[in-house]
Amino acid sequence: MASGNDLAWVTEARRLAKLATDLKLKLPTGLKADQIGKDADQTQAELDELDSIRRSLSAKINAKDASVRKLRDDIKRLRLGVKAEYGDNSDEYEKVGGTRASERKKPAAKKVAAP
Repeated sequence: MASGNDLAWVTEARRLAKLATDLKLKLPTGLKADQIGKDADQTQAELDELDSIRRSLSAKINAKDASVRKLRDDIKRLRLGVKAEYGDNSDEYEKVGGTRASERKKPAAKKVAAP
């Protein structure tokens, strides 16, 4: 979505172009009310196109994230299946990326503080 500041500039340009036309204001050389209106319309079109691209990009990112989540779930399920079939200390489990039970670090014993 276009920022509020960008939309404010477009709105203000349209308001001033209409005001200049309605009041027949004398504008500085090279500045025309109808051109300000056209510039505002062009800017609005660019903002609309940018919003469309952002929505499309967000949809693509969401689709990619869902795909990666599914892939991670598939890998986890595969490893759990191999672990269930062959055990958590098997060569097969290690080959699919698991850490063999015999190679896991044992938790260190907690030291008891002296009274």
